[in-house]
Amino acid sequence: MNPHFFFKGKLSREESASAFLATLIEQRPDFRTFLFSALEMAEPKGSCSVTIEKKDVDIKIYYPNDRIVVLIENKLRPGSLKVRQLVRYYQSELKENPNSKILSILVVPSEGTGTSEAARLRDNDQFRSTDFVGIVSWRGFSQFRDLMQQEDADKEFIDRAFDSIFMIIDSAATEKYPLRDGREIAHEIAQNVLRALKKDFPHIRFGFWRGKDYFNIYSIATDITIYVDLAFHIANKAPYIPTEIQDRQHLTVILRTQFALSAKGKKNAAVRKEWDRICQDGIIEILPSGGHKLEGRWFKHEVSASGDTKLFERQLTDMGRLVITSLRHLL
Repeated sequence: MNPHFFFKGKLSREESASAFLATLIEQRPDFRTFLFSALEMAEPKGSCSVTIEKKDVDIKIYYPNDRIVVLIENKLRPGSLKVRQLVRYYQSELKENPNSKILSILVVPSEGTGTSEAARLRDNDQFRSTDFVGIVSWRGFSQFRDLMQQEDADKEFIDRAFDSIFMIIDSAATEKYPLRDGREIAHEIAQNVLRALKKDFPHIRFGFWRGKDYFNIYSIATDITIYVDLAFHIANKAPYIPTEIQDRQHLTVILRTQFALSAKGKKNAAVRKEWDRICQDGIIEILPSGGHKLEGRWFKHEVSASGDTKLFERQLTDMGRLVITSLRHLL
């Protein structure tokens, strides 16, 4: 079954994506568990009800046993979130259900998006310490696919729905961050690195993501999620033109590798135990690339450098290759 018609034609893309997400929440208890695990909290007890587009809130979940309300705002396009939108929804729910705990969740197209809006709610005078605001990306949600069994009757539908959503997100990012004025050069480097890593590690599935100031290569369905990033400095106004990419011979970029325990890895007791041991040290030396320091749940290493495209293709490929090889026993 292919859900592509939900994401084409005159239907609102975000409303279709919200309906898909609400369906997962309502009809897949394992997805609800996955959702709260991504927020690093336990799922409330008992049954729940799910509604969509109620008082402008994309998705609302209510757990009557624990008196918990979950407000989910979904965004597929960069910049589509309105200022103080989360604050308004929270204040409205607080007025209607003052005795319920309120969890506000913002679903964003890519990591790093929506942090200022979440901070506005967290810093609001009416926001209670017992409530919660968190951010989850669609790519983070897609890790749920890695936990599904191949024989799962819903797997094809869910896989295709996520693929359709990612096409929408990628198209929106292309419109907002067009491949010109130097961005096409960074894109070319990242694509060549992706091809090289796919050739070197044919047993690993890789995905590709673009953001306002970076291109990202990431592993799929591995116990450790690995990011290989090409980042760059940009102007502070749309269309956010790269400021240090002159041509293919003269550019300054940031090369970055990151890795963290994935949702799939959390289900593997041996991997989880080894990961906990590694985290105690707070740093992993991957020579000759350098030390990866633990920041939050991610080990990160980055270097800023100037040179030409061929240099950065080789250097970023080598960095990615070293990380994957060093962590191969955990993947």
